[in-house]
Amino acid sequence: MWQALALAVAVVLAAVVGGLVLLAVGKDPLAAYQGLVQGAFGSAVEAKATLAQTTPLVLAALSFVVAFRSGIFNAGGQGQVVMGAFAAAFVGSSAVGGLAPPLAVTATVLAGAVGGALWSLPPVLFKVWWGTNEILTSLMLTYVAVLFNDYLVQGPFRAASVQPGANAQTETLRENARFPALLPDSQVTFLLPLGVGLCVLAWWGFRRTTLGYELRVHGQSPLAARSSGIATARAMIVAMLLSGALAGVAGAAVVGGVFWAGITPFPPDIGFNGILAALLVGTSPLLTPLAAIFFGALSQGGLGLQIFNGISQYIALVLTATVILFVAPRSLPESWTKVKRRLASVLPGRAGR
Repeated sequence: MWQALALAVAVVLAAVVGGLVLLAVGKDPLAAYQGLVQGAFGSAVEAKATLAQTTPLVLAALSFVVAFRSGIFNAGGQGQVVMGAFAAAFVGSSAVGGLAPPLAVTATVLAGAVGGALWSLPPVLFKVWWGTNEILTSLMLTYVAVLFNDYLVQGPFRAASVQPGANAQTETLRENARFPALLPDSQVTFLLPLGVGLCVLAWWGFRRTTLGYELRVHGQSPLAARSSGIATARAMIVAMLLSGALAGVAGAAVVGGVFWAGITPFPPDIGFNGILAALLVGTSPLLTPLAAIFFGALSQGGLGLQIFNGISQYIALVLTATVILFVAPRSLPESWTKVKRRLASVLPGRAGR
């Protein structure tokens, strides 16, 4: 009860501070918040758009949860999302001809999972072999992934139909590889309920399976895991591959459900918002879908601020950050302790300050 009350107080404080920011730029706070809600849930169209924004966020957030609870800080989820998206676009546009739609869609999703998993492999191998910190290597590979995707989409895989000066994209997905809409006239696909189901499966797996037990023990104490006979190298590799695969499926969700092609520039915040969403709920698999909806609503509601209130998208980002600033500390104590522990290995003597 007290935790719920504290969370409610944090939300109210965030709204008050956000209102002061809006007053400072000459905007009506009440009208702005009304626009935020209207932009996210004002009609069936907005609600469907919010759910569409939520779909890749659920998968990206769960990607971080799986790695983090296993003792791996996967800071490179965005890069794995990008490479999963390109892999899904490649397979969905060229390698599924003649397949029945369910098989073609499955192949496209699996391609995204493989692309994300492969991109997640170098950081964990570097950690296992040489003790290299995975935060740095996975984060650096994110920028490599973005540039590599730009090269592939603008270069050898650029669609011939794209006009000069237009944003580059790959060939569009074949009809049988495009993800069917779960709701009429929307971009909500089956990956939304699948993502929620995977969150429940992750919660169950961490508690009821041998692999989940090994990953959980490694996440709590690698030394204890090693002392109890758990193969820590295998645990780290498996956790990172699962994490990368989930991030890759998030990329496939964008390609198969929204754009129907590999694109550049790719949406830059899916992986990073996934990390924030996961930390917001203390990396709880069961609460991850709620955090994803929260971020999806803020993202879609920000469009409502622009449309209904004429407020810059940058102010919308400030409001989002304010909400996170006040709400997150009610959910983060345990997670932040783990974050500091990871950072301490990168910046000795600084992370605890």
